[in-house]
Amino acid sequence: MTSATPEEAYDVLDEQTHERMVFTFRKADGASKVIFLRKEKSDKEENIVKGFVLKGEKKMGYILLPGFYTEWENESGSSCANDVAKEIVKLKKENIEGLIIDVRFNGGGSVGEAMEMIGIFIDEGPLASVKEKNGKQVTLKDPNRGTIYDGPLCLMVNGPSASASELLATSLQDYNRAVIVGSNTYGKATMQGMYPMDTVSSKPSLGNSRNDMIKITSGKIYRLNGQSAQLNGVVPDVALPDAFDGLEYREKFNKNVLASDTAKANSYYKPLPSLPVNELARRSAERIAMISDFQEIKRVVEAQKKMRMSATRIIPLKWDSFEKWIQQLKLDQQIMEGETKATGKFVVENHGQDKQVLMKNEYAREINEVWLRNLAEDIYIRETVFVLTDLINLNKP
Repeated sequence: MTSATPEEAYDVLDEQTHERMVFTFRKADGASKVIFLRKEKSDKEENIVKGFVLKGEKKMGYILLPGFYTEWENESGSSCANDVAKEIVKLKKENIEGLIIDVRFNGGGSVGEAMEMIGIFIDEGPLASVKEKNGKQVTLKDPNRGTIYDGPLCLMVNGPSASASELLATSLQDYNRAVIVGSNTYGKATMQGMYPMDTVSSKPSLGNSRNDMIKITSGKIYRLNGQSAQLNGVVPDVALPDAFDGLEYREKFNKNVLASDTAKANSYYKPLPSLPVNELARRSAERIAMISDFQEIKRVVEAQKKMRMSATRIIPLKWDSFEKWIQQLKLDQQIMEGETKATGKFVVENHGQDKQVLMKNEYAREINEVWLRNLAEDIYIRETVFVLTDLINLNKP
C-alpha cells in the first residue's frame, strides 16, 4: 500500500487496466476507512424516461419525462417519444386503468419530439401553429395516425416546465385529452436554432460541434385557439401550490423578453368531449385544504413573496438565534421540495420487464429502491393519483 495525492488517485482511476481497486482513506483524526471500487458500465439515470406502476384504489401507470431529448446525429438513436411509447406498451401489459405523465422540471428540447409525443395520445389532426419572422403561420400536424394510449390521462407540470413541455400541455388541453395538474408553467413559447459563429455557413448545427455557436429565436408557437403560452404559461386544470410561485423565475421576469401575442385560430381541429375539470378541481381543493404539507408550502411561498418585495432582510447575529434561523431555512427548503414521510394511499412498483432486469443487477436495484421511496413520498404525485382516480370514477357510465 502506498500513499497518493488526489491527482495520482484520479490517474489510477482513469487507467483502463484495472477492474477492481481498493482505496484506504485516512481521516484527520487518524481513523481509516477501506473502500472497494469495481469498474462497470453505468447509465445516465437522471435523463431517461422511467415508468412505474402505482397501485391504490386504481392501478395506474406513471412515466417520468425529464426532457424532450433526441440524438440528432443518429437516426436510429434514442428519442424521448419512442422511449415513452415503449414504456406505455410495458405498462399496458400491467392492465393499468389510467396514466400519469410527469414533465415537472422539464425545460423542453426538440419540438419534433413534442409532436411525436402528442401523437401518442391523439389520433390525428393539427396540434399547434408556428409563426416565423416573415409572418407566415404554419400548422404543425400529428405526424402519425392512430394512438398508443387512449385511456384516462393526467399531465403533471410546474413552474420550470417550459417550451416543448408547454407545447405538449397546450395540445392535450385543447383537445380535452388530458387533465393538466400542477401550477402555471414557465411561459416560453418560442423556437430557437443553434447557428455557428462562422459566417461562411448559414445552416443550423444538429451535431455536437465544438465550434462557437449562437442561439437565435426563429419563431413563435401558438395554441390551436390562437392564444400563446408566452409569458403567461399554461394554466393547469387542477392547481396545486408551487414553490416557484414565490420566486421571480419564469420567462416574464427575464430582460428583453418577447411579448405575448395571438395568431389565427385553427378551425379544423375537433376536440374530444369536455373533461370534468371543474369537479376535479373542486375535489382537489378540498383535499389540499386538509393537507398540512400543501399548507406549509403556501406559507413559505407567501414568506418568499414578502421577502422579495422588502428592501431589507434581517439576519440574526447572535449564535443561538442564527442557528435557529439556519435550521428554519433548511426546514423550509425541505417543505418546498414537496416530500413527506406520510405514506400515500398507493404503492409504487416496477413493471414486469423492469423486475426481470433488476433481478440481474445489484447496482440497479439499489438505485431503484431510491426511486420507489422518492415517488412514494412525493405529495404532488399523491394528489395527482387522487385526481386521476376521480377522473376514472367520473368517466364510468
